[in-house]
Amino acid sequence: MSSSPQSPLPPVRRVVTGHNSAGKSTVIADTAQQARLATSVNPVYDLHYTGESPAVIDTEISKGKWVDEVTQHPELVSGSGSTFRCWDLPPGDVSPLHRTVTLDYAIISRGTVTLELEEGERVTLKAGDTVIQRGTMHTWRNETTEWAQVYFVMLGAKPIEIGGKSLTEEFHEAK
Repeated sequence: MSSSPQSPLPPVRRVVTGHNSAGKSTVIADTAQQARLATSVNPVYDLHYTGESPAVIDTEISKGKWVDEVTQHPELVSGSGSTFRCWDLPPGDVSPLHRTVTLDYAIISRGTVTLELEEGERVTLKAGDTVIQRGTMHTWRNETTEWAQVYFVMLGAKPIEIGGKSLTEEFHEAK
């Protein structure tokens, strides 16, 4: 990991909508989201989490209050639901080489990042580019002098089976 200073990017604002007791639309949360690791030089903002699919989206009605699943689940990803996350990458940062058993939609919102696959294939991505990550081993690299920011929607998926072997979640130090 880089020894860059704290992120100069503003915290991510999260607005959550729901329903009042009359069934009318309302805003139930509007906050600057706290980073998962507040002392980290590369903040990760967990924006939403669902433990199942189809998602339960009426807790403010069915339980009398909104249940923010982000605060109840420390897992990296939801195995049978969804995770919505934002990640700030400092200059020179490299993620671990990893695979999650998920279908991920990534949107580069700021800067430039490089997606590198396990055999060295590389794709440079800039703001506005998208990636559909389908359970492959990969790493994210910020090889620039500017901060980058990526949003992810991660959906639980079935493990990939190749030659009788299941490709499961893995994390390794990047090279």
